[in-house]
Amino acid sequence: MAAALALASVAPVPAGAQPSRGAAAAGAVKVLNVPVKGMTCALCTRGVEESVKRLDGVVGAAADLDAGLVRVEAAEGRSLSIHEVKDRVVKAGFKVGGECQVEAHGRFSISPQGRITFRIPGTPYAYQVLEGSEMLRLFRSHPGLKGDFFISFRLHDHPRWKPPAIAIIRAEYRGSAPPAPGR
Repeated sequence: MAAALALASVAPVPAGAQPSRGAAAAGAVKVLNVPVKGMTCALCTRGVEESVKRLDGVVGAAADLDAGLVRVEAAEGRSLSIHEVKDRVVKAGFKVGGECQVEAHGRFSISPQGRITFRIPGTPYAYQVLEGSEMLRLFRSHPGLKGDFFISFRLHDHPRWKPPAIAIIRAEYRGSAPPAPGR
């Protein structure tokens, strides 16, 4: 089991790739909590919120001054671009200050070597999965990790980490994977 829960390798995602626009397929980034450094007043929070709300597909953005977080929600049937949200925070005059927490629909894949990857269909996002208690629980309840899942995860997107990795906070099984074509 340890081999199955080892760090996963992920096929490289092209630099600058962005999630597809329009209706989300089976996968989507639904909520993004971004840590923001430099917000010191209510005017700061409003500036960040208004900047992020201008992005296509964003239905809401709420900044929490005390926590130093901005919560961004996707419109129904849409997926957030993590890169674009972070860029908007920077363009508003602030810094992204740490690891984001993401809520997304997607699917797991396990390589023949037992490496686990979480992919968000309809986007270029694919992440190696780090071992943790929630991953172990999920693996025990759904051996093989087949099907669609909704997960909340911490995104470890450090410049020295290639590819990025995730630590699962919460996961829910959402149904069977569609049958493979030609079967």
